[in-house]
Amino acid sequence: MAGWAKLAEVVTAGAVTTWQHLARQGRLLLAWWLFLPATAIVTAVINVPGQPATAIGLLAAAVALLCRFTWPITSLLAGTGVAAVALILQSTTLLAFIWPVSVMLAYAVGRQVPDPRLAVAALALATGVQSAASLVELAGLTVDLQDVGVIVVINVLLVVLPGAIGMRQGERALAMDALHERNALLERANLLGESQARMQERARIAGEMHDLLGHRLSLIVLYAGALEMRTRTAAPEINEQADLLRTTSRTALDELRTVLGILRLDGAEPPDGTESVAGTREDVTNLVAEAQNAGLPLTLSWRGDDLTDADIGIRRAVNRIVREALTNVHKHAPGAPTRLTVTIDTEKLTISVRNVARPPAVPPPSSGLGLAGLRERARLAGGDLTAGTDPLTGNHALTATLPLRHNSPGTTSPTIDQPAPADAQMLPSRTGAENGPHHHASRRKTKTAFIALAGAAVAVCGGLGFSVYDYFQSAVSPHTYRQIKIGDTQHRVRELTGGDNMTARTAGQAEQSAAPAGTSCEYALAEGFGHVFRFCFTHGKLAQKDELGRS
Repeated sequence: MAGWAKLAEVVTAGAVTTWQHLARQGRLLLAWWLFLPATAIVTAVINVPGQPATAIGLLAAAVALLCRFTWPITSLLAGTGVAAVALILQSTTLLAFIWPVSVMLAYAVGRQVPDPRLAVAALALATGVQSAASLVELAGLTVDLQDVGVIVVINVLLVVLPGAIGMRQGERALAMDALHERNALLERANLLGESQARMQERARIAGEMHDLLGHRLSLIVLYAGALEMRTRTAAPEINEQADLLRTTSRTALDELRTVLGILRLDGAEPPDGTESVAGTREDVTNLVAEAQNAGLPLTLSWRGDDLTDADIGIRRAVNRIVREALTNVHKHAPGAPTRLTVTIDTEKLTISVRNVARPPAVPPPSSGLGLAGLRERARLAGGDLTAGTDPLTGNHALTATLPLRHNSPGTTSPTIDQPAPADAQMLPSRTGAENGPHHHASRRKTKTAFIALAGAAVAVCGGLGFSVYDYFQSAVSPHTYRQIKIGDTQHRVRELTGGDNMTARTAGQAEQSAAPAGTSCEYALAEGFGHVFRFCFTHGKLAQKDELGRS
């Protein structure tokens, strides 16, 4: 016996130490997950010498708890079997564990089993088996419909209600997983869209380079040809080098046209002769006039010198940014007062477009890729672009900063494979998918399940409350007890007491007060539940009545 006590002490100390270690690490969920099985195992070790059947039942309950997430239905059925044995054998130690075990196993079935019909069948079977075991325990006693109802309600609370809560949590977890997967797909699609927009912007720039550099290189070839012809007579000693310059520049022009011509966007228009004014004050003023003619209340503020001497790439970027920004205002805030500000300093220029937030009645379809293209255009020009909502005023704002001299993009700037972080306020909200028919159907289904679960909980709690109320009403008052006389018929006594009460019987039998020989006794709760009354009958007549448990 001392050996078992020592083993129990060691196991208990180890379990407590492990639980404390997990709790200190913040893994409280895992600590709780192991707490009840560990307690059951420790109790089983303690009970092995005197109650081997109880120890086996506790070990079975611990194994069922540990396996409930891997084999939930098997674990529930095993726990139900242990509960049935505990009820029939009236093992107090085992019964103290089996009720929380039943709750946790039932919850695991509802939470883990994907097929709701299979989960409901398993929960119904467990409820039926435990209810039947409770009735078998009361075999030979007078059990009325009220007692059966109490037994069923208790088992519903222990099995069906936790299972229903687990099913609800399982549906919620599946919905959250689907939502996370959907968000991941949308994020991936957004990144791919931005990458496509940047590649299109680079292709557009390549087309512009084809138009601009092709013209310049054509002039170089022309000048080199003239130089080669003149050196034939004027400077024969350098004629060979001049001819090499002419042929090399001609080859470079052909190669540039071949490579950049491929990159020209399909349907791109050839240059219209506006390169000389693109991005200048005249060009921006024309864009503002077009927007005003379209009904946009727009004002222009130009601060600093004109951009006629600026790099053509910078001026094209200015034209593109202003044009796209005003188009966005037309689409997303039609008729909103807008202010366009262009500020030129010695080293850089800043474009600012601010408009009052005024969304249209029907949101226009938008991919949100225009801003991604503008960011790429600004980055390739050596600048940056931000867009979003001003937190102070709530108005929409777009700001682009470009150098007056074209700089190469920094190495830390985003690439095609690593998109620039898009501003959430300016990206298109995918409310259409979130408010679509599937979303509404899912919400209706969730609402129906919640109403059904709430109705079941109300019914169960109402039944339990009625049972408790009925128990109070069935208590026998001292006045009624005095009305019952020796020799009264068993039928009359039952009318006054409500019949045999299993709770009172259990309490009365625990008093170990022997009943008179040759009698059959019934028990009733006394008013206040401080003691019980016993009524013993012989041949249908009351032979003796007692008060048991009165202190």
